[in-house]
Amino acid sequence: MQYCCYCGQKLTLKLLYDRSKEKHCQQCNHVFFNSPSPAIIVAVINGSQILLTRSIEWTHSYWGLLAGHIKTHETAEHATKREILEEVGITVHKVSLLRTYIHSNDLLMIAFKASTENQKISTSQELAAAKWFNLNEPLPLRPKSIASQVVQYLYPDVRFLAN
Repeated sequence: MQYCCYCGQKLTLKLLYDRSKEKHCQQCNHVFFNSPSPAIIVAVINGSQILLTRSIEWTHSYWGLLAGHIKTHETAEHATKREILEEVGITVHKVSLLRTYIHSNDLLMIAFKASTENQKISTSQELAAAKWFNLNEPLPLRPKSIASQVVQYLYPDVRFLAN
């Protein structure tokens, strides 16, 4: 953002009391903070299995967890249930907040664990594939990805495939 959305004045940087420099409109005296966009990432669990997915846009060989942006007027919990239903056609219960992660400077990932007893997957057009993986076997998650961090947070002894 280069211009004030209220009056159109060009924004300048202002040094705040906390020593941060933020975009400021001298006309309106409004400070604009760079706020990250909120998104969810969810580990869907069925007994000793975890649901992993592949986006149609990925060119690498790794799999990931379901994720998606939180829409306006939607809670993170609702977004979690909506994304799971939209992308794989599964209803879940016991949605639990795990922790948050920062992905780049502009995305706040809110991690959840969701449980289901439904094994049947119906993939959306956004996914190349979705599949249940056994948590006792090495998982094809990209090392150091948020998905692998979420899984390791839940299951500290989980192993990942070496690539």
